[in-house]
Amino acid sequence: MTEDSSNSAYLEKKLVIGVLKYLEKKRGVCKIELADIKPGDRHTVLSWEQRNACLLPEDLKNFYLSSNGFDLTWCVQIDNSELPVGRMHIHPITQVTKLNVTPSNSHIHPSLADLETESDDEETNGRDKPRLCGSSGIFELDDCGGFGKVCLVVKKKTGITEPKVEIWFMDRSIRWHFVADSFCAYYRLMLMHLGLPQWQYAFTDIGLSLQTKQWFNMYAPIRLEVDLEGSYEMSSPRDHDTTSTGSQLDVNKVFKGKGDKKKQVNQTQNQAQTKKKAAVSSARSLSALPGKSASSSSQSSIKATR
Repeated sequence: MTEDSSNSAYLEKKLVIGVLKYLEKKRGVCKIELADIKPGDRHTVLSWEQRNACLLPEDLKNFYLSSNGFDLTWCVQIDNSELPVGRMHIHPITQVTKLNVTPSNSHIHPSLADLETESDDEETNGRDKPRLCGSSGIFELDDCGGFGKVCLVVKKKTGITEPKVEIWFMDRSIRWHFVADSFCAYYRLMLMHLGLPQWQYAFTDIGLSLQTKQWFNMYAPIRLEVDLEGSYEMSSPRDHDTTSTGSQLDVNKVFKGKGDKKKQVNQTQNQAQTKKKAAVSSARSLSALPGKSASSSSQSSIKATR
């Protein structure tokens, strides 16, 4: 490993430690689990390159030599249950497989190449979209829990030793969306988004769902503003008026436990008692008014004359 790659690995470890400390301070976050993954060996990396006839970029190769994959998950405690929310994942190098690009003769079990439409030939911000049947090598880095695929796209060029590499996201409708121009850039984006559900859709024209925006409002509001600015520039002018961040959630109400509920009951009881005391004191003050005292003295004087 060169000096630049060791410095990059050191910075990445500091970023992970920073994310862990940030999550530990957040209210409601629990069960933060970082998988203990050993470094990959150089022989495994070289055998993968020979088997797939593809050279890995230096940043990804150094990543696998320092850690053979990555997996960080965290949950949110709501009442007495733990809800899985965050997931940051990179496949081990043995699971980085090439997408099925061979057209199938069966109509019952079509391949991804059979489902790819002609509209995918369009460009995205001046970048050529990946083609499953083209000369580019497309390898899956993360299955995203079934709602898409994060892919390493290796664009082979003649006369160049190291190929051009980009990170793209393929949604469930098999449409491609550009995410980052290197693996290192994608890795940092994944950490900054805290692995929130479906965060990759911030880089698509589909946008984040309302539920995902609520999670962002609670745990990464600044990142949400940055992503919404990017989606605002990507969207058409007619869509600008419909852009919304969703209604704000009261975090104190979401994570209110039984102790907080007892406090609220006690507060309501105290408020009711204070209202009763105020009503009694107001009644006493009314009985002490001058008109009342004059009428009572006149009544006593009439009784005396009788």
